[in-house]
Amino acid sequence: MKTKITHSGIVRVLFLFLVGAFFSSCVESLSDTTSSSSATPSIEIAYPKTNDTIIVGRNNIFYTALDGSGGQGLSHFELFVNGIYLQKFTVNTDGTNPAIYITVDSTMIGKTINYHLIVYNKQGKLKVSKVQQNVYIKDKPPTAPSNLLASFTSASTVTLIWDDNSSNEKGFEVWRKDIGSTGVIEYRRIKSLTENTISTTDIGLSSFSAYYYKVRAFNGSGYSDFSQEASPQSSTGGPWNLRAEGIGSSLIRLIWTDFVPNESGFILEKLDAATTTFKQIKVLPPNSTMYEDSDNIAANGTYTYRIRFFTSNYKSPYSNIASASTAYTDIAAPKLAIVGRSGLNNILFKWEVSNIASNYDVEVEWSTDGLNFTNIDTVPSNLSTTSNVYTHTKADSRTINRYRVRLIISSSSKTYSAYSNVIGPF
Repeated sequence: MKTKITHSGIVRVLFLFLVGAFFSSCVESLSDTTSSSSATPSIEIAYPKTNDTIIVGRNNIFYTALDGSGGQGLSHFELFVNGIYLQKFTVNTDGTNPAIYITVDSTMIGKTINYHLIVYNKQGKLKVSKVQQNVYIKDKPPTAPSNLLASFTSASTVTLIWDDNSSNEKGFEVWRKDIGSTGVIEYRRIKSLTENTISTTDIGLSSFSAYYYKVRAFNGSGYSDFSQEASPQSSTGGPWNLRAEGIGSSLIRLIWTDFVPNESGFILEKLDAATTTFKQIKVLPPNSTMYEDSDNIAANGTYTYRIRFFTSNYKSPYSNIASASTAYTDIAAPKLAIVGRSGLNNILFKWEVSNIASNYDVEVEWSTDGLNFTNIDTVPSNLSTTSNVYTHTKADSRTINRYRVRLIISSSSKTYSAYSNVIGPF
């Protein structure tokens, strides 16, 4: 038997199909929305936690925070201190979590706070962190002093002065390192000073030791960094007394004081003009006090040096820095000749000079042993001629004197001729 389908039946079937499709679509959409919006973020604070301590100023909060599975990412954070909203921190543009911090001022020193964070995701879901309680606030450590300067103000006294860069220090500590005949005494605290101090003295020092200083500030919260190291010989020469002399056009002579009796040797360094850094050029034996550098020394050049000593397990700080310049051309050493003597104490001599185009002075030196010479006079160039006779009056007729001279081409650049021959004894 055939079933007859009427027009109204067809309409009824189509209507039921469309209604079913509509509700099916709505159910799927509602299911998706419910799944996405259920993503809840998480947050955990690592520092500062309950009973921790923070300082005046900015204190970073260390934390971890993530959005829930299926979420669209985090949006922002809110900071609450003592239950009061303080600040919003937005997630970085690259999606990473922002730096979150608590800033407190000096009025909070000695007090405690409670705080917590709230994290939000992009769908508005939130999570409140655990409240961190009894977080104590103390003062921040002071800022380090700077520009420390040390100078000998007498044979046995060093004066120290520095910049006080903090406003909350309770005092300063002065530390000193000694290098002397008994070896090295490492840094130790030698003095504590009150707040706002910017200078002090260190007395009872030895001229046969080298001294190095540093200073730091302190308060109830701790210590500042140390200032830079300073020593009186850094600016004055001190025990090292390193000196450089340009001899003619191709030699630099270096002279220093060997003030440490137990060194294994010395390390000499020269400034490299191309790199503006010092480079080691020579290791010298113990008890050395002089070195002549002729390696890559050019006419009319300026050269700069420093030196340090070493032992089997130690390298000293550097000496003062010394510089000298060479002459434009080679300079012949003057020739010294005996003229005679007048009475017991007056020694007469003269010098001859050749191939000198510029003005010069003459440095006159004398010695009682023929090894260690001392400057006794500087004769101006207008008196330095072969027609002039120089007279030296001995302070004691019983001494045995020897003499030598050299030309001073430039006292400012420390440029000289080689020494003359030695005459004497008288």
